[in-house]
Amino acid sequence: MTDDSPHGPSGSSRRRFLGTAAAVGTVATAGCVGSLLGTTGSDENEIEPVEPSEPREGTPGEFYALVERNDLSIQSLRKDGSDLVLKYASNAETESESTTELEVITTVYNENLVKNDAGIDMLYAEVTNPFDGQAHGWGVKTEWCERYNAAVEGGEDGGNESSTDDGESSDGIEGDDGSGNNETESGNTSADDGTTSNASANETEGGMSAADTAAMILMSNVLNSRVYAEDLED
Repeated sequence: MTDDSPHGPSGSSRRRFLGTAAAVGTVATAGCVGSLLGTTGSDENEIEPVEPSEPREGTPGEFYALVERNDLSIQSLRKDGSDLVLKYASNAETESESTTELEVITTVYNENLVKNDAGIDMLYAEVTNPFDGQAHGWGVKTEWCERYNAAVEGGEDGGNESSTDDGESSDGIEGDDGSGNNETESGNTSADDGTTSNASANETEGGMSAADTAAMILMSNVLNSRVYAEDLED
């Protein structure tokens, strides 16, 4: 079960979109992520988990707690200027599972920090226990999420309650908000996040909704920021 879910394609269609999407402006990001891997920051910038409030305040401490609710173990989270640097232990054994973890963290970042105007410019993420062939790190820029959110909002007719920005009903925490929203399983084929209704409401003649297109671009950017072992070699 995951907390928060994007209004993007789910299941096999999501993976098909991600597999065919072109990179958009991520070369510089990959370099930045690579430069941070293996570095340590000041202890005074370390962030501790904070029990999420209702409504969400959108703090890094809440982000910490919400990521861990998705069965991901955070080794550390620290502030570096206007950026966050996350180190987490991956449970993935395959590339597909690793991508799902990346999607989950990106979703929690967007729903709880970006949509609450937390003042964070970018999240750098480092995998502390990568399997052979897994990315060692990746990143997501707030501006990418903002473009995605704007596209989703622009494609809605105002009747879909699942995309609220107030932090109360959009984060998908089981039993937390009492809003009656369905729980989500980000990256899984059984996602109950309103993806299907969004797509059907905003479907274009070409067969892809504005939300699907925006999700494809967002996740393409994130996936193309990944840094692998060979990228770190001199």
